[in-house]
Amino acid sequence: MQNLVRRSIDRAVQGTRQRTAARMRALASVRWVLATDDGRFVSMNDRAVAELTDHAGKATVYDGRDNEQLKHRFMEALLRVPLTVVLLD
Repeated sequence: MQNLVRRSIDRAVQGTRQRTAARMRALASVRWVLATDDGRFVSMNDRAVAELTDHAGKATVYDGRDNEQLKHRFMEALLRVPLTVVLLD
């Protein structure tokens, strides 16, 4: 799934010029979350503490402006569970 996010980001970058509002909008439209194999999602609570939730609506949604590889590795290390990058429609 991480490859799908990367391809979506690449398409957004290829279709826009550097340092433009159009590029930022295109990148912001590529939305993704981090999930476990058993259906839980990474969520940040109101004190910016990462946790896992069963409720998809509480998942932290990232976008193409975020570095998905860095967030993925960081949250896996922090939460000590394997995670998957999931592209949202």
